[in-house]
Amino acid sequence: MAFNSLGYDIRGSAAWITFNRPEAMNAITPDVIADLAHAVELVRQDADVRSVVITGTGRAFCAGADLKASLALKERDGRMATVTHFLIPLQQVLRDLRALPKPVIAAVNGFCMAGGLETVLVCDIILAARSAVFSDAHARFGLLPAIGGAWGLAQALGPYKAKEVMFTADQYSAETMCAAGLVNRVVADDELAVAAQALADQFAARSAEGLAKMKQMINDEIDMPWDLAARYELAVHANNTAMSGDLMEGLRAFNEKRSARF
Repeated sequence: MAFNSLGYDIRGSAAWITFNRPEAMNAITPDVIADLAHAVELVRQDADVRSVVITGTGRAFCAGADLKASLALKERDGRMATVTHFLIPLQQVLRDLRALPKPVIAAVNGFCMAGGLETVLVCDIILAARSAVFSDAHARFGLLPAIGGAWGLAQALGPYKAKEVMFTADQYSAETMCAAGLVNRVVADDELAVAAQALADQFAARSAEGLAKMKQMINDEIDMPWDLAARYELAVHANNTAMSGDLMEGLRAFNEKRSARF
């Protein structure tokens, strides 16, 4: 299977997965989800791969869901189409990525927003270029997190800062997110790939079995399992998708390049 929207290559003992839709700020589409699922499965099956690095091309890590594609899908197949054909498959691949028994490093370049941020939140280590920008962004378009984002932000930032990030939909610098506890380390833009590879090489010198068990321990011992939180969020999102006029207004505002009128 060829990749249409991702780059996949092996560097030393690390698999590098690169979002590769720079013309769309690496926004997520069904093709991206399918490619990511394939890449995660390749990693899972390859015993020589000891860790994973996820990054993006161009000026974004990932800008979240492709809202133009989402609006088109809803208008063609009904409001629940994105839940069935987009969110459920995306939640499954992020569940698989989070459960990989190997360290997953997010190397965040540029904009990391909404679904891109939710992708980062299932990674184990977050490195950020100094110019990286983080935003939940959902509230700007009347959307809701649906793949564990609320849970992940609350775990990383605490409930009060998480609510600020979600309610305002503001943009935050890499340094701010590092100070808040979301980002492990901020590096110069031109050192991001080197820093990520150095960390992957360091992990390769450790016990693969030991790291896998440590990862499982931390993931399992957090109060509410991510899997349950993600299922809960998807149920709330699906109900909102079926009922909310604000959602359609937000998507149309994005498509028409204007402020939403809620």
